[in-house]
Amino acid sequence: MIFVYFVSILAGISSGVTESINKSITEKKYSSFSYFFLQLSLNGLLFLIPFLLFGSFPKLSIVYLYIFLAVLATFLGNLSLIKAYKTEDISNITILLQSSLLVTFTSGIVFLHEKINMINIVGFLAIICGILIIFYEGKKLRLSFGLFLALVVGLSFGISAVFQKLALSLVDPLSFVFIFDFFIVSILLFIPKTYKDIKTIFGKYKKKIILSRFTAVSAFYLLLWTYQRSKIAVANVNFTTVFLLSSVLIGILFLGERKNISKKLAGSLLCVLGIILLNFF
Repeated sequence: MIFVYFVSILAGISSGVTESINKSITEKKYSSFSYFFLQLSLNGLLFLIPFLLFGSFPKLSIVYLYIFLAVLATFLGNLSLIKAYKTEDISNITILLQSSLLVTFTSGIVFLHEKINMINIVGFLAIICGILIIFYEGKKLRLSFGLFLALVVGLSFGISAVFQKLALSLVDPLSFVFIFDFFIVSILLFIPKTYKDIKTIFGKYKKKIILSRFTAVSAFYLLLWTYQRSKIAVANVNFTTVFLLSSVLIGILFLGERKNISKKLAGSLLCVLGIILLNFF
């Protein structure tokens, strides 16, 4: 089980690299639907050959319902996140995104009947405190459209993770992720704004987009693999926490974001302590 949770940590690192690249190419003037289509369609292409060789379409109809509900939640979350990046301070967005942790942690316990002890709960609270220490900059979280979108993102991703876990109890991760991407891309094809900036965005950021798709596909597959074999209450918290820590580390080492570095390190250490309490007790 420890190995499975270690894989969820690797998924978090890969996702942190992905989102760092995504943030660097997101511009207000371009359509959110175009960004989303490029991301998911290229993901689907990378999964196509492995799916044809090793995957299969599930026979149980309930699987498609779970996947579709996960798709709707993810669709809403991703579009809201891209729009939030354009209108709100990233530190405030990151804080509200942690509502996804609360959704998956409590859902794993209440609805999926996963066993969690008091030390695990202390670990979860340590992670939440660590994230707040890292990202809270004294700015008031006044109600705004951007912050509302960030809250929607967190709740949507949390709900999506729960339905992903339910689907993965009935289908293998490779088949799930291919069908998942296919559903989202199919929806985007019916939205006129999807086509608006595809060529421009891809032409301008081709190398970064391709690199981000390899890291994104790796992260998503590894995360689904851990969902299938472990407690979502722990695996999802591992993934999200390490995703945030890797984003902070990338910012410090490569993007020159050394402001409040002592605060970032203190919060990171608290998050690491939380991960230890969640995984080893």
